[in-house]
Amino acid sequence: MGSLVWALILSRLFFIQVLKGAEYKKIAQGQQRLHIKLEAKRGAIYDRNGRALVINLPVESFFAIPESVTNIDQVAKTFGCSKSRSSRIKEKLRTKKNFVWLQRKVEKKESQRVKQKKLDGVWAKYETKRYNLYGDLAEEVLGFTDVDNRGLAGVEFRYDQYLRGKDGEGIFQRDGHRNSYRISEYPLQKPEDGKGLVLTIDIELQGIVEQELKEGIELTRASGGSAIFMNPGTGEILAMAYCGKDDGLPVKNRTISDNFEPGSTFKIVTAAAALEEQILSPEDSIFAEEGGFRIGRRTIHDIKERGWLTFKEGVMYSSNIALAKTAMTVGKDKIHQYALAFGMGQKTGVDLPGEASGFLSSPRRWSDFVLSCVAFGQGISLTALQLVCAYCAVANDGVMMKPFVVKAILDENGDTLETVRPTTVRRVVSEKTARLLVDFLTGVVSCGSGQRAKMEGMTIGGKTGTAQKAKPGGGGYDKDNFIASFIGFFPAEDPEVVGLITLDSPQEEHLGGLTAAPVFKNTAHRIVSLSRESLLMSTAKTVLSTATETTQSSLVENELYQYKPESTDIFSDPDTTATDRNLIPDVRGLTAREAVRVFAARDLEVTLKGSGIVVDQVPGPNAPVSQDRRCVIECKPR
Repeated sequence: MGSLVWALILSRLFFIQVLKGAEYKKIAQGQQRLHIKLEAKRGAIYDRNGRALVINLPVESFFAIPESVTNIDQVAKTFGCSKSRSSRIKEKLRTKKNFVWLQRKVEKKESQRVKQKKLDGVWAKYETKRYNLYGDLAEEVLGFTDVDNRGLAGVEFRYDQYLRGKDGEGIFQRDGHRNSYRISEYPLQKPEDGKGLVLTIDIELQGIVEQELKEGIELTRASGGSAIFMNPGTGEILAMAYCGKDDGLPVKNRTISDNFEPGSTFKIVTAAAALEEQILSPEDSIFAEEGGFRIGRRTIHDIKERGWLTFKEGVMYSSNIALAKTAMTVGKDKIHQYALAFGMGQKTGVDLPGEASGFLSSPRRWSDFVLSCVAFGQGISLTALQLVCAYCAVANDGVMMKPFVVKAILDENGDTLETVRPTTVRRVVSEKTARLLVDFLTGVVSCGSGQRAKMEGMTIGGKTGTAQKAKPGGGGYDKDNFIASFIGFFPAEDPEVVGLITLDSPQEEHLGGLTAAPVFKNTAHRIVSLSRESLLMSTAKTVLSTATETTQSSLVENELYQYKPESTDIFSDPDTTATDRNLIPDVRGLTAREAVRVFAARDLEVTLKGSGIVVDQVPGPNAPVSQDRRCVIECKPR
């Protein structure tokens, strides 16, 4: 009997240790080891002048090992902001999982509150959080990331494969007493940093554009508006913005995703077709029918009653009748052909997600009346970017360039890996035709419908636009709602910048020449007077580089994963060890916006007096940080 028992025991041991040894060893190792992801540093984003726009800042995230938690209710109460969340946390902690997230990317004050509780089984892990140094400036272009720093919109989404890098991994051992420690035989697999991006955007110019756009919307009581400014010779987008009543919705770049009927800004296409096909010359006469032109059962109207006009005057005074007659002379097939050549009804190929193609129907469906309406920009739809690209082709001697927002890709050391070169799309019209169109558009501003955009010391060319908005659900147009616009370029002799301003449903005055043109003028005036010198001084650069470098060192050199909550150095902030964190930075000479960002990076509260450039600060540069961490900066206009 005894021999039989021993035989059974030995056979069982043989089964477990030999036949099933590898399998049980794997199970045991899985119970004893934790695999912790080591987060890669996401690449920073800079503007065209090297100013940092988006960086990574260190934050703390809390997790638990369920079997080590001694007080589930207390942990759930600490991290649960509501009953439902507390219940979900309790469910997580009652599972047999080795790792459970409790709260990610915790702000500093909240993190300190949690650490004071010294919860058993709860650990902290340093991660990074994307931080836009300029707040919501250029947010439609930049986009945003999720809690795991994966791009969800804008440049963050489009270039996610470059920005995100490659996460590493650390393996940790737990003993029978549930203590954790690094396994030296499994070295850290260090993360690979993401690539940086240099944009074509000029953040100071972007600030001007957004400010003037918002002021224009408020002044005209419009429901929203958009703006784009581009370099016509390269296709570089210098600024791009949308402002509207639905700003609270998730970020969406409406300058490339929303279609609208352009109105009279489309007349440049009709005029180009007539000139390029040599059907009309600038001095040819067109009778404007004294303000009313009947086509079949319908009548086309002009705002002002005019008689005979030259073709050039028809464009300058934005006569619907003159351009309708021009289109009927050119023919619907040619008008359609040139609309396609100017990029209507097709995506521009810009390196941003969510671009719409607009709408351009087949000319076979165009009656004479529809053709006449298309001639002055009704019955078709396009995006703001498509319209800007069309005018860039005119300003660039007839050659269309592909628009883009990323200028270069950088490696982890900031060296250029790849430079994005300007791309020619096609020649739209001849250089001769383009120069005639520039002359037409210069006349629009000097003595035509766009005189409110005229600026002393600078010759501007441009075109006004006023288009009725289609009624929601179809059924014609809303006689009380319009899209007012002005698109222009400067200096007209050799255009360097093309810009568009649109205003959605302005009140009282609704004409583009009276509403959007002044906004363009104010914006252009500030752009022309904009200093081309870098405003980001060495102090700011040091702060930004320190923030990003410290973030990375905390993720790689430290162990990332904290073992004993009673230890005093578990939750040390990796960004507060530098001695200069206790000194006031020198922000004199920076813009007010840049100074505020520098102080915010050091968790300093700031009171702002005036606007423009910082001329004085209290406390002074390099003074010790006071207990209340408050500072005052005085600014004066440039």
